[in-house]
Amino acid sequence: MIELPFPAKILWPNGRGHHMAKHRAFQKHKMWAYGAAKAATDRGAVISTPVQWTVTVYPKTRNAIDDDNIRGSLKAYQDGIAQAFGVDDKNFAAPRIVVGNPVKGGLFVVTLG
Repeated sequence: MIELPFPAKILWPNGRGHHMAKHRAFQKHKMWAYGAAKAATDRGAVISTPVQWTVTVYPKTRNAIDDDNIRGSLKAYQDGIAQAFGVDDKNFAAPRIVVGNPVKGGLFVVTLG
C-alpha cells in the first residue's frame, strides 16, 4: 500500500497553467510516488507484469470526481512507482478506481497486485 497526496490541480486533465508549472508539479509528484514505492520495495514488496493496481481516492470534498479525470491525474504517480520497481510504465494495466469518503486535504492510496 502506497499513500500519496491528492494530485495538484494542474495535473488533472482539466487543469490549466503554464507548461513549466505543470512540469514542476509533475516532477514533484513523481518523486513522491518514487519515494513511497521505494520504501515499499525496502519492505519486500514486488510486482509482476502486467501490473494490476487499485487506486482508492479519498477526495477533498463530497463533490463527485469523474473516473476518467482520476486516471488522467495518475500519470506522475504511475511513472514514479514504475521507476521505483524498475519496470516500464507501459506494463501497467488500467487502474481500478475506488472512491472513498472525503478526508481533509484528500489522499490517494495505491495498492499493487
